[in-house]
Amino acid sequence: MNQTPLAPMGVGKLLDRSFVVYRQHFGAFFLMTLMLFGPFLLLQDLLLFDLGSMSFFVQDTDGSDFWESMASRFTAEDTRTTDQIGFLLLYLLVVLPLMTLGAYPQLLSGALLLTKASIEGRELGIGDALKQSFRRFWPLVGASLVYALVIIGIILGFMLVCALFFFLFSLVSGATLGSLFEGDSEIGPIVLVIFFVLAYLVFLLVLLVVPGFFMLRWGFYLPFTLLEGDGVALGKSWRLTQGNFWRLFGLYLVLMVLYSVLSGGVQAVITAAMGTSIISQLIMLLVSCLLTPWMLIVYSLAYFDLQVRKEGTDLFSMLHQQMAQEPAPDTTQSFGASHE
Repeated sequence: MNQTPLAPMGVGKLLDRSFVVYRQHFGAFFLMTLMLFGPFLLLQDLLLFDLGSMSFFVQDTDGSDFWESMASRFTAEDTRTTDQIGFLLLYLLVVLPLMTLGAYPQLLSGALLLTKASIEGRELGIGDALKQSFRRFWPLVGASLVYALVIIGIILGFMLVCALFFFLFSLVSGATLGSLFEGDSEIGPIVLVIFFVLAYLVFLLVLLVVPGFFMLRWGFYLPFTLLEGDGVALGKSWRLTQGNFWRLFGLYLVLMVLYSVLSGGVQAVITAAMGTSIISQLIMLLVSCLLTPWMLIVYSLAYFDLQVRKEGTDLFSMLHQQMAQEPAPDTTQSFGASHE
């Protein structure tokens, strides 16, 4: 396999490169995701859905007409969630932490190693990739735990600031949410509805940008922990992403839209054809295992792209410093020598 040179890439080029890498090594990425992530997704379905009340293949719609059948299939998913508190607690306290702190860092590490081997033109099997990632198992778990706690703290702090702002606004204006919609209010209800809709949209945008800023700036800690043997490495991730936030933000915004369209489209087709059944849940599990590697490849390529950009910036800075330190030529002597 020939080595593919890596140059700084835009969003479109990076996404195109991710499809190429995934297509070339589809079996390795999919099998690794199925091994590490599949069992946890299966446990998630077993604990969060009442599979006993589901049909095995196609949801029974009791002989309804076409549109009623479609409506019942799309509304049945909410009624199929389990009401067992014990199962919910088991998922939240055991399965979710193991999946987030154990399986996901190993899966991302394996995808990073496979992507790196593809860029360098090397052959790397799943076993070798997982062997290298599991050697750093506990440092990856510790770094992921610190990152998760920091991000959760930032989100909770942001929510607290927003709640405090709303409380102060209500206190200063002397109005409550209910009194604003009363008939004797000086502000029209239509204006209030428009105001709250705009305020909600602004809140979502700020919620996406403010915590997202820190998530992206610190989000590339894992390659340093895996490849360079560092600890948490949040500082190195911060320096690596310096000056690249908006490009990364645009990349992940496009990535989320594409993932939502692909995943939501497949889910809509499966739900329309089969409703909520055991087979449809298994198909959606396979779809998740198909789409997840692509997102991990994009993350890996974004990291290597940042490294290429940083090396270019460091080289330019080093050359600039050398030019600044070199003494300027003595033009006076040169001018005098030429006249002699």
